[in-house]
Amino acid sequence: MRKILTLILIFSIQYCCGQQFQLAPPILKYRTVFFADTVSCSILFNQAGATVQYTLNGQEPTSSDKVYTQALQFKKTTIVKTKAFGKDFASSETVSAQFVKDGLAISSIHFSTPNPDYSSSNEKILHDNIGGSLNFKNGEWLGYNTDTVEINITLKKKQAVKTVLLDIFQDEGSWLFLPEQILVMYYDIKQQIFLPAANKNFVFEKASPKNCNLQQLAFTKTVITDRVKIIILPVKKIPDWHPGKASHAWFFIDEIKLY
Repeated sequence: MRKILTLILIFSIQYCCGQQFQLAPPILKYRTVFFADTVSCSILFNQAGATVQYTLNGQEPTSSDKVYTQALQFKKTTIVKTKAFGKDFASSETVSAQFVKDGLAISSIHFSTPNPDYSSSNEKILHDNIGGSLNFKNGEWLGYNTDTVEINITLKKKQAVKTVLLDIFQDEGSWLFLPEQILVMYYDIKQQIFLPAANKNFVFEKASPKNCNLQQLAFTKTVITDRVKIIILPVKKIPDWHPGKASHAWFFIDEIKLY
């Protein structure tokens, strides 16, 4: 009886003070965020008197946006953001996912040997459209704790290439960092050498939420080629703000797309 009276008292205080209980966030259900032709996504939520709104343009959902009623189907790269709203409740946190359509046809990808604990016998693991999971131990990811990772991509034919996209696992709590640097090169057919195409450096001032981090690197110019080389430099010394400071970080990668 004392516990019941305590709960009633807490609820009364919150009600009198105008505070609201926050709705739980919706759940996005899908097989994979990568797809060749079409992909389906369902939004799971069950709260009487509440609705789920969503956007497909990357904007924050509001109570005036589209109400979810049935599974969503996509034929192109799309960012889904969803949020629950209800009378007398604070709106939920926003949940989002980016669905990525296949890029240029890839013949093969050869990569540096990963750590044996995070490797795979699947030769197409980096371009099989299976991935985007927040479980880095499920066999979808390649894990490295080396100074350099090299990835060589061969396209099915010579064609225009202007962008590369990499799916990287970021979870500093598990010592999984974005790399210090990503270098992209393309094979120049006339000169018969690899030339620079794009590069990106990363800084690590504080911890970030656990996520599948899609990194897109635009080439300095559109090139005609059938081969692309990606050189990744993982973090050699974890920053001082981290419990593992000065230790070598891990680097995890899954899908790679060229456009």
